[in-house]
Amino acid sequence: MKTIKQLLITVAVLLCSTVATAHDFTVDGIYYHITNATAKTVEVTYKGSSHSSSNEYIGVVTIPLSVTYSGTTYSVTSIGNEAFYGCDGLTSITIPNSVTSIEDFAFSYCYRLTSVTIPNSVTSIGSYAFGMCISLTSITIPNSVTSIEDFAFSYCYSLTSVTIPNSVTSIGSSAFFGCSDLTSVTIGNSVTSIGSYAFGRCTSLTSITIPNSVTSIGDEAFSGCSDLTSVTIGNSVTSIGDGAFFDCTGLTNVTIGNSVTSIGDGAFSDCTGLTSITIPNSVTSIGDEAFSFCI
Repeated sequence: MKTIKQLLITVAVLLCSTVATAHDFTVDGIYYHITNATAKTVEVTYKGSSHSSSNEYIGVVTIPLSVTYSGTTYSVTSIGNEAFYGCDGLTSITIPNSVTSIEDFAFSYCYRLTSVTIPNSVTSIGSYAFGMCISLTSITIPNSVTSIEDFAFSYCYSLTSVTIPNSVTSIGSSAFFGCSDLTSVTIGNSVTSIGSYAFGRCTSLTSITIPNSVTSIGDEAFSGCSDLTSVTIGNSVTSIGDGAFFDCTGLTNVTIGNSVTSIGDGAFSDCTGLTSITIPNSVTSIGDEAFSFCI
């Protein structure tokens, strides 16, 4: 079972290994990189070949559907890797319907970013895309998105509610880790896997219903959700990962579906408020210390 330290090291390696993309041109204060000269597409990026200033983008930024440079009109199809990384003066961003992907670290460490509307054209939200956006209070994930990658919204302390649409099939590791103000989560009916630490340390989350589409709950997926009182695990889940609900001290009610065959090591350990649980006949293995310190 990976520790959070190991996952953070993975993120750091990913960041360090990202190849810096020099901008090709600038229009109205926005930097662009040509991604396909034949198709005439560009991505939004940062100035030069590396980040030179946290003030490259400040205040309210509106990205256009298309941009014209030297007589050629390009469609804006992506928010590139690290495009707005560390722009702590950015407060609001409008993303056009031409954009299909928000890449890794695109808005991470934008401390003052409070508002984001993701259009229905976006299909993927990259790793750490909005990580450490500590002022972000709400986010609308459209029905076009199919995957939410690792750490995508981690440490968004001010985020209070999230609806994951039916188009999403996977929630990455630590996707919402450390979102301490998150009280409400709705998981769509197409999600098949919830990654390790996905909602770990979401200390204000009070209840969760895991739909029937989900087949696996990753290690420590909800660990440290101290205000979580009620959990309903859908009838398609076959495995509950190691430490999946570890240290959920407020948990009193758990419903485990009839499809579960294995309960991992320490899955419900330190759930000190848990008074009763019914384990269905489908379960064939219960890991070490699965219910330890449930006193």
